[in-house]
Amino acid sequence: MPELFGFTLLAVSSILVMVDPVAAIPIYISNTAHYEPAHRAAVLRRALVTALVVLTVFGLLGTAIFRLFGITTEAFRITGGIILFGIGLEMLQARRSRTRTTEEEEEEGGQKEDVGIIPLGIPLLAGPGAITTVITLLAQADTMPKRLIVYAAIVVVLLIAWVVLGLAPLLVRRLGTTGINVIERIMGLLVMVIGTQFVVDGVRAVVLDLVVRSRGG
Repeated sequence: MPELFGFTLLAVSSILVMVDPVAAIPIYISNTAHYEPAHRAAVLRRALVTALVVLTVFGLLGTAIFRLFGITTEAFRITGGIILFGIGLEMLQARRSRTRTTEEEEEEGGQKEDVGIIPLGIPLLAGPGAITTVITLLAQADTMPKRLIVYAAIVVVLLIAWVVLGLAPLLVRRLGTTGINVIERIMGLLVMVIGTQFVVDGVRAVVLDLVVRSRGG
């Protein structure tokens, strides 16, 4: 039971810092500034549903992709950790990571009538970092309860994103740009720590496997 509780905290915190709804506030506001409240709420719902579908599908296909290309979970864990560390470093410097959205994607999204799918749903909420985190967590989930926890964590995080982005206008007025950047730096530090832990776990698993094989030989 303590193990499941610890894994639940890891799953929720890892996905939350990668979805990072606070960092999405400026883009969400700029893309929906001229919308009526009801329209803005509909766009937000569409973005969250899009993110849910993308993260769930990639989570379900992750194992199949590993088998198809002969990728070990340890290799993906190490690579995913390195990617997350790089994203966290950019966040720590209050720089927008181009793994989330590029200026071209934001400009294209702003020209569309419906920005809920692109860029808000993809890649702002369900970007490469969030997808990598979900697949890496599922690679660590060695039991069905743990796998279910990962999918439940996706839902919980997107509910949090719904609340945060729903309150976006109020948060911008209260926190301002400086406050949002401070939160972004804190989230970046957490992302770096989680990425480092993924690498450590992956390397440990590889070393243990080599030790077992050497003793067996």
